[in-house]
Amino acid sequence: MNPVLEKALAAGLPRRRFLQNLLLSAGSVSTATWLTACGSPSSGGGAGGSTPGIDPAFESSFATMGPLQPANADGIELPAGFTSRALAQVFQEVQLDDGSSSGFVWHSDPDGGGTFRTDDGGWIYVSNTEARDFTSFGASRDQAALFIPPVNPFDGLIPPVPGLGLLSVVTDILNNGPFRGGVSALRFNADGELVDAYAVQRRTTTNCSGGATPWGTWLNGEEIEDGLAFECSPLRDGNNDLANPRQIPHFGNKAHEMFAIDERGRAIYHTEDVTGQDRFYRTIYPSSAWPEGGRPDYDQGVLQVLRVPAGLTAAQSGPTPIEWVNAIDDGRKQPDVYQAETTPIPGNEGVWCFGDFIFLSNKGDAAVQNENNIWAIDTVANTIESIFDVSDNDPAGSFVDPTEPVMTGVDNITMTDDGEMLVVEDGGFMRVMVLLPDRRTIPLMRLPATGPLADASPSEVTGIAIGPTGDKLYVSAQRSLANGVVTPPLAGGITYEITMPFKVNVTRPLAQALPTA
Repeated sequence: MNPVLEKALAAGLPRRRFLQNLLLSAGSVSTATWLTACGSPSSGGGAGGSTPGIDPAFESSFATMGPLQPANADGIELPAGFTSRALAQVFQEVQLDDGSSSGFVWHSDPDGGGTFRTDDGGWIYVSNTEARDFTSFGASRDQAALFIPPVNPFDGLIPPVPGLGLLSVVTDILNNGPFRGGVSALRFNADGELVDAYAVQRRTTTNCSGGATPWGTWLNGEEIEDGLAFECSPLRDGNNDLANPRQIPHFGNKAHEMFAIDERGRAIYHTEDVTGQDRFYRTIYPSSAWPEGGRPDYDQGVLQVLRVPAGLTAAQSGPTPIEWVNAIDDGRKQPDVYQAETTPIPGNEGVWCFGDFIFLSNKGDAAVQNENNIWAIDTVANTIESIFDVSDNDPAGSFVDPTEPVMTGVDNITMTDDGEMLVVEDGGFMRVMVLLPDRRTIPLMRLPATGPLADASPSEVTGIAIGPTGDKLYVSAQRSLANGVVTPPLAGGITYEITMPFKVNVTRPLAQALPTA
């Protein structure tokens, strides 16, 4: 038995009541009052607090939200008491709260995002750009090389020209390449005022999602068949080399999505979404390569792939044993070296570490079973099971608001320290949904460009992150502009801040510079 559950039962908490506070129907995960973080209390993906306890009366503030109201001036539907503001829009200079321009042009196609505390009491939100350069014409660099030279001919020839509107946009594009990927940052002071905007990574492509590390950096990768993984600092002066982003080995050449760090298990979990036969991965490290409270020596990582011997369909009925298979990690594209014994998880997107558990979302593929699921891996019992399946998502029984359509297009996720999970929809109904600890779902917001039918929207909701103060959310409409206007693919994006009328419990890492090479 999982020791968390065992301790809860020994303390006299009725099993049924305990399971109502779990994300797992079979009783593997406790509420955050029973869990420490994935490693240290500063972890970016785990539960905070170190004193065990039981709160059988726990009730999520999200469960008390009212229904979504008519769209506000930003075109966003929110519950009563919630407010929004647009922070940044594609190809426009970010305006700071003191009325000045940052001189920084916001990227197109904002995707994965995360938040960090800063040592002055403020915080930083980082946003990937899934902008596709000429790899849009091919699924790999080899194919893209047929369309574009590997070196940007404008490199270093045109200095940035901040504060000059369209000219700023033109010089940014020429210097960084057309629709070039990377990572950008928005910095806030202790009063929540937007005070800076800047790039922290450039000269990469199709940077989809990522993950905050407990040591205060941002991991992210490229969503192409031979995509690479990178680490950057969220700080403006964080030893980032924009021209030569710091690549990290042993994450596989693949279409990278999200990352989650398990300090206790000395493992980094990461997802893949490209082929419809995608795999789920982790990179593990020996204790000698990852000292307690430190950061891993990436060169000593071992890439592994998930295997579910009984198949994922079995895991929809309850906990199912898993195994990890050492991957072929010789520089070839992972889709070219898939091992038959490993388990396809089509369109796996979000991943989050919560105590001894790894949560994983997958949109799936219409031609493949097991789509639109959220899974939980118990790293102690070595099992996997589905905690959300769209096929059993009955609005009358599992929705707080039964008038809302079922959650679909499950994509990136984030979690509070109390086990509440926020899930964004890729297309679908352009919502941020909350999966409560008792497994009910409730809509938190609906962004512009809502599709009339499931999966019909021309945009997607991305970048979900909770600010360190617990009452701020950050999220983007990837191909939308102000007031719900949708641009052609690969040329849009607007990033919002949502203020909630209550605070949730979160622990976010302190932003740090990269160590010098």
